[in-house]
Amino acid sequence: MYYDMLKYYLELFDNGKREFAYQAESIPKYAEWKRALRSRLAEITGLSRCVSCALEHGYAGEEEINGFRAEKHTLRTEPGVAMPFLLMKPETFGWASCPVLIVPHGHGGGKRETLYYQAVFIREALEDGFIVACPDERGSGERREFPQQGDGEAAERSNSHRELAQLSLGFGRTVIGGAVWDLMRLADWLLALPEASGFLACAGMSGGGQQALWFAALDDRVRAAITSGYFYGVRDALIEMPQNCACNYIPGFFETADMGELGALIAPRPFFVESGAGDPLAGKRGLANVREQLATAGKAYRLFGAEIVHSVHGGGHEWRGDGMRSFLAEARLAGE
Repeated sequence: MYYDMLKYYLELFDNGKREFAYQAESIPKYAEWKRALRSRLAEITGLSRCVSCALEHGYAGEEEINGFRAEKHTLRTEPGVAMPFLLMKPETFGWASCPVLIVPHGHGGGKRETLYYQAVFIREALEDGFIVACPDERGSGERREFPQQGDGEAAERSNSHRELAQLSLGFGRTVIGGAVWDLMRLADWLLALPEASGFLACAGMSGGGQQALWFAALDDRVRAAITSGYFYGVRDALIEMPQNCACNYIPGFFETADMGELGALIAPRPFFVESGAGDPLAGKRGLANVREQLATAGKAYRLFGAEIVHSVHGGGHEWRGDGMRSFLAEARLAGE
């Protein structure tokens, strides 16, 4: 016999109330709710504890990766914290005003993997004139902690999110809070490039979709957001499946909001959600879990006469990219 705790926590969630559950029925009420929720999320993620510093930048040459000519850079995001990233430039770089696209990677591997798993999407973005940046999240790629460091496929596809989550907890921080801070600092640097037009988009799959969602929810400079394989309610996806990555867990979040509220924070900016009909990470109810959160976020979008784009493919936990190129083109046209 086992005396486990899962049922207890499910009942705690079911019987509790989310402090910032979306209820705004007017644009002024929405603005008030948005300010309050963002402040709370900055507190519980530890984003408000991150320390500003000069954006010390380093250039480490170029590399050919899956047919891409990628520049290797580093950026100081906090004192003692360096973020490596890859930068791809369109043919128009240097003589045209270029939009910017950040593509965070998923839970397996680091920045290089985006140039394989999202290769078509990135090539299309470069053809359409985007400057594309692919950073390593804290605990991944070249930012793995010592237990996961080393060569070989197994090591390179691992991450140190459990270790970082445990370290962060004692300092009132979280993995996702640090990730969002780093993306904000990367945006500072990218948008300051003379060639940058000011239009910023972010797109990611799985853990990259998590980063894109949180980044767009907390920073209005993100003019368009794409999340694939991540937008599901926390009860099914994180509480019933606590074996998911430690980067998903934030003190007090289950009593604060759900994924639908994060989506609502993005309104009315263009927001594209891609779902796999057979994605096991959505939980046992599958797409029903996704659609519940879309319904919550959709309430905020309707206040502005806008809609969320939801693309469903027949696969599982995977990036397909159908419709994303035209989505970014329309968002850019409207946002520049």
